[in-house]
Amino acid sequence: SGESGAGKTESTKLLLQHIMNLCKGNSQLEQQILQVNPLLEAFGNAQTVMNDNSSRFGKYIQLRFQKNTVQGAKLSEYLLEKSRVVQQDAGERNFHIFYYMFAGLSSEQKEMYGLLDPSLYRYISGRFGTQEVTERWKHKYQEVCNALDMVGFQEQEQVDMQAILAGVLSLGNVTFEPEESNGSAKVSEASRGWLKAAAVSHKESSLCAVSPALLRSPSVSCCCSLCADARDSIAKVAYGRVFGWIVCKINELLAENVDPEVELGEIGILDIFGFENFAVNRFEQLCINLANEQLQHFFNHHIFQLEQAAYKEEGLPWETITFNNNEPILNLLLAKPIGLLSLLDEQSAFPQATDKTFVDKLNSSFKGNLHFQPAQGRDLGFSIIHYAGKVQYAVRGFLEKNRDTVPANVRGLFISSVTPLLIPLHIHHEPGPTLARVKCGHKAHVKLLQGEKTHSLMVLMERMYSANPHFVRCIKPNSQKEPGVLDNQVVLLQLRYNGLLETIRIRRDGFSWRPSFEEFAER
Repeated sequence: SGESGAGKTESTKLLLQHIMNLCKGNSQLEQQILQVNPLLEAFGNAQTVMNDNSSRFGKYIQLRFQKNTVQGAKLSEYLLEKSRVVQQDAGERNFHIFYYMFAGLSSEQKEMYGLLDPSLYRYISGRFGTQEVTERWKHKYQEVCNALDMVGFQEQEQVDMQAILAGVLSLGNVTFEPEESNGSAKVSEASRGWLKAAAVSHKESSLCAVSPALLRSPSVSCCCSLCADARDSIAKVAYGRVFGWIVCKINELLAENVDPEVELGEIGILDIFGFENFAVNRFEQLCINLANEQLQHFFNHHIFQLEQAAYKEEGLPWETITFNNNEPILNLLLAKPIGLLSLLDEQSAFPQATDKTFVDKLNSSFKGNLHFQPAQGRDLGFSIIHYAGKVQYAVRGFLEKNRDTVPANVRGLFISSVTPLLIPLHIHHEPGPTLARVKCGHKAHVKLLQGEKTHSLMVLMERMYSANPHFVRCIKPNSQKEPGVLDNQVVLLQLRYNGLLETIRIRRDGFSWRPSFEEFAER
């Protein structure tokens, strides 16, 4: 765990290499486990103001062992930040893969996928890189292609995948205008070409993800902004599907091939998005920061509560060490029926509710709560005093993102798609909120209905509570993304809010070696 940009993903890669090095076994499998990283990072990471290679999803890697040899591995992913596909703030980029494609595809391939100059595309904000950066992206694109081959994607599947990504970019340029005769909306004349590019890739490629239905009926009978929302929801769903497909393929490749009767040991490594506090914090940051609150609570429970309870049980002379318990913050967010997420669900269920009615409800429900502050002035938002500091959230779009529904006619599009990858999307994608929530105490939480599998932080927390955890705390040396610079204040702040100063005390005053009675007597 640690802040965004503290080095969690890099530490995970080093830890994996270290474990693989220690257990010389199935060398091909070990190489494959290490080689899937470039693929996950290309499709799941992006540049943010805090980190140039920020994980925009959480991943849990389970390594399965038999007699100290890795027999297989499984990857679980959750909460991919799909909203990034359609919108990025200043100083941020879309997922890496879009830039890698522009840098790495030949001009013939670009023509086949209908890709034009990158500066034309709204979903990548018209920004591209310098010559040096483009060269690096070109190299990265080659890495991705090698990884796709290694994981077992057929050539046609790779073509389909890139056709979908190109289609998503073209779709972002489709705009709408009012249909004067009947008060509905239609695809604007100027963006007809983009719609065609989005819907049809080159002759030997299949119809892409996007919008044959819109081609057939240019008058879209709803207002322009609803059409734009539907357009963006198609793009997010298609991208999420591609990501889920990659994870499925990786798991097929890495699955253990042993007798089911054989009991395997397991080491799980959790690399989850870090705590975030941007200039503008949205629904996604609330979900990310809640996940971090839960991990901090788990850390406190393990390091302070269980540890000190054991000393008391053994009758040892012990002066209780107090720690910064973040339980009140979890109650504020997760309690029923008056927690923030319960109120968000309640408001999301009312068609007439707005972001403003949601904020009014929060302000009246949490008046006087020490961890909640209403926004100052006319801003539509609120602040939460998290364990890692105060974060101000902008509420615009909260209800819409929480509902995250895909319109029925859009789901129909995916069924009629001739790209096989997109058809299962409808079959497995149940209607209703993508960020659905299951709450049971603090081991709760945000689950993502993605493709065939439902991965949930609740399941993850239960798994962690039943395991023997080791905590790797990543500390960010400075806020400027500079190498070799240690900012004392930045470091000290992290040591304080992570509870590491109290952890050092409990480790220094406590009992680090714990033999069983048999071991002790034997010795």
